[in-house]
Amino acid sequence: MSDARQAIFQAIGAANDPQKPEDIIANEARILIENPSALRPGFTALSNLERFIEKATSERVTATVSQVGFLSGVPTEVAAYLTRSNLQPQIALQPRSALTELDWGDVTSHHDPSPNETVAVSIADLAVAETGSVVFLSAHDAPTLMNFLPLHHIVVVSSDLIHRHLEDVFAFVGSGPEK
Repeated sequence: MSDARQAIFQAIGAANDPQKPEDIIANEARILIENPSALRPGFTALSNLERFIEKATSERVTATVSQVGFLSGVPTEVAAYLTRSNLQPQIALQPRSALTELDWGDVTSHHDPSPNETVAVSIADLAVAETGSVVFLSAHDAPTLMNFLPLHHIVVVSSDLIHRHLEDVFAFVGSGPEK
């Protein structure tokens, strides 16, 4: 084992002190469980939607955000994005009925994304205000490849599904949010 690697393992071992008394460990865990908000980053001046937009459009995430009042406005926004980005009016569309039942006008769609897919449109199951992240749960009408293959991934996020902190979405993972 190299000296650098051994030094890393020694640092990890020192940080995970096996000699720490069980009562101290139990007390630290209890404090975390009793009041998780004491350790969570605060952004009380912003709503979940405002914080989500702030983080999603930050220099690190670099998403663009457009807001529509109703799901029926999504095709118009998608068409405008395609025009602004000089992209063809063709998309891979997540096969959820909420999207497939919309009037897409001149934008053609299909449901099988290819490895060279240019644009896909999906609905996020949840979002996290703290990080500007979106959460997708795999389902028959929500193929995972739709989230990874396209060069441009247009994601529809319902503002009522934006949770404040990452830990807040854990209850939904595995069972999925109610639709």
